[in-house]
Amino acid sequence: MRQALADGVITPAELLAEHERQRLRLEPRLHAISQLLEPPLAQSSTGPLAGIPITIKDSLDITGLPTICGHAPRQTQRASRHAVAVERLLAAGAVITAKTATPELLMNWETYTAWQEPARNPWNLEYTAGGSSGGESAAIAGCYSAGGVGSDGGGSIRLPAALTGIVGLKPTPGRVPATGHFPPIAHPGGLLGVIGPMARTVADVELLFQVLAGHHDGDPFSVPFTPLPLPEVYAIGVVDHPVVELARPWLPAAPRLFPGQPWQRLYDVWEFFFLRLNAHPIGFATPHTARFLDEAPPTAAEVLVMLAARDALRTRFLAALEECPVLLLPNPGFGAWPVGRFPGPEAMAPLTVANLLGLPALAIPVGLDAAGLPLSLQAVAKPWHEELLLAFGRKLEEARGPFPLAPLTLNA
Repeated sequence: MRQALADGVITPAELLAEHERQRLRLEPRLHAISQLLEPPLAQSSTGPLAGIPITIKDSLDITGLPTICGHAPRQTQRASRHAVAVERLLAAGAVITAKTATPELLMNWETYTAWQEPARNPWNLEYTAGGSSGGESAAIAGCYSAGGVGSDGGGSIRLPAALTGIVGLKPTPGRVPATGHFPPIAHPGGLLGVIGPMARTVADVELLFQVLAGHHDGDPFSVPFTPLPLPEVYAIGVVDHPVVELARPWLPAAPRLFPGQPWQRLYDVWEFFFLRLNAHPIGFATPHTARFLDEAPPTAAEVLVMLAARDALRTRFLAALEECPVLLLPNPGFGAWPVGRFPGPEAMAPLTVANLLGLPALAIPVGLDAAGLPLSLQAVAKPWHEELLLAFGRKLEEARGPFPLAPLTLNA
């Protein structure tokens, strides 16, 4: 798109109109949009994203609009200023066309609420687009958004990207400022959450990341940071899983088996911080926190014990990443499921590791399952090594070749 705009093959107005036609054709079936911006929001006609139509998850603030976050009472609450990510996208020339649907307060791996239809998968309308960035993934895979921004506290960028055959980056906490996100990304439960880019290719995700990344004092995890030099040669670690095995032909060298980790303990500690710790502050049952409402809220002592457990797990995992700087994990290891038939929180365990330990992770589609739905893996690295993951992702994408578009985007 950028090249076509630069060459004058298409004008920004024509490109926007093409995306609008696709939205009118598919949105009644996909239910990806929470709020349509009429007119679209634009600020600059120059910059790396000049004229590119994008969307953002409806957990990010836009001045004068509600940040609904799937919670009906928030429809009357207007944001007083843009999220930092929105400011940076607009300064780079992006045209923001819509805010995309989320589950209630982002607490689900599917995207629906009591008052909004499920976000559906353009590969098969009977299947979910995932969550909590499911509206974003459906719009991007449906080709009425060129890319956008999601958020991820338990796989909420990587899972929807996986299920719809697109790419998503969960950065290191603080690498992309989350200022202006609701719920706020801060201690203690917010230790897990980030915002990050989603698009149809690694190159597009990389461009969005370059626009979004950079220090901001409003994010408690943000620090001034200079990208690290890329190693010329590095080992790739893998776990034994059929989806990871799909990528073997495209790897530059034979991978190593990643040193064993206490995978169940990693999930259990994540569950404490994301589900149990959030259950009582939310104040009402959500699909996966309801069972914790029957328990007493965690005490301060319990939180400190679990923070220490998290640090010990992180130390062990980082030592393994020293041996294998890029780790390939399933994402989550299977394709989309029919709407409403969620396989259960523990099925998401491969996604939660990067959240608990504060690691960057890149979702990349690698094939199709028996039902013709996308399969994906995630590449994981040490904190602050997003450039390494993106460089790896570009090489894998080049070796793999173009991933097909969802059939619904091509058929009238």
